[in-house]
Amino acid sequence: MMALKWTLSDLLRNKEEGYVVDETVQLPLDLFHVDPEIRQLSPIHVHGYVEFMRHSITFHLTIDGTMVLPCAITLEDVDYPFHIQTSETFLLSPNYRDEELDEDDLVHTIEDDEINLTPYIVEAILVEKPMRIVSENAEKRANPSGEGWDLVSENEQKKMIDPRLEKLKQFFDE
Repeated sequence: MMALKWTLSDLLRNKEEGYVVDETVQLPLDLFHVDPEIRQLSPIHVHGYVEFMRHSITFHLTIDGTMVLPCAITLEDVDYPFHIQTSETFLLSPNYRDEELDEDDLVHTIEDDEINLTPYIVEAILVEKPMRIVSENAEKRANPSGEGWDLVSENEQKKMIDPRLEKLKQFFDE
């Protein structure tokens, strides 16, 4: 497994023939500490190409993998496959921008003549994570319930009367 890190000189050496990215990396879970719901992560396949412009380098990437998240109903592990397409642009000199880049484009500066894509890959995965996921088992289960609670649909909830207000119903029946 390779790291997603290159020196600027290594990339520029391949400028004429182009540079292709095709790496599989295992990202440690501690990189995702901001979101403890990500329980596990499969090896991540990152592939794409590098576009060299006059004053910048752009990585056009596809990121594939699977994250394990808790089911919103049962808390059991649910595999969530993802397929992300992203582009990350790095300025060769912080004072220059290429004409092809829009003012709104998010660009990064190169630190210590090295480009490390790992933080940008982590960010893309965090953005892709759904707010909530429900396992197939939970969807198949007929109205799960527990001690003192029942899961009901919205229609069933509208038909139900709050037990605290049940006695008031007799006043309107008369």
